[in-house]
Amino acid sequence: MTLNLVQHRSGPDIWDRAARSEWDTERWILAAIAGVLLAAGLRRGALPGVLLAAGAAGVAWWAASGLERRALRRAHLRQVWPRRQSGGDVVAEASEESFPASDAPSWTPTTGNR
Repeated sequence: MTLNLVQHRSGPDIWDRAARSEWDTERWILAAIAGVLLAAGLRRGALPGVLLAAGAAGVAWWAASGLERRALRRAHLRQVWPRRQSGGDVVAEASEESFPASDAPSWTPTTGNR
């Protein structure tokens, strides 16, 4: 084959790469949890069963989403949910506790002029 008809590439082509499995441990665990919730929902029946089946659908949707999307949603949930500070910042805590004592009163019942 002549060299001017060959495409030179820097790395392996997408078609040459081995197929990478997108099934990770979290996805398998979530799929198992969704199956257990669905089985419990079908077994229970009535309103609790419907709620369990709806929860199973939500967990199955979470398991079906891609790894990047789950990481993005997890980061978003961490930003939205308030966190408890365990021992956190001592200076910020002391300043919050001393807030009323550090401000001057907004009004006084008497004036300094007589």
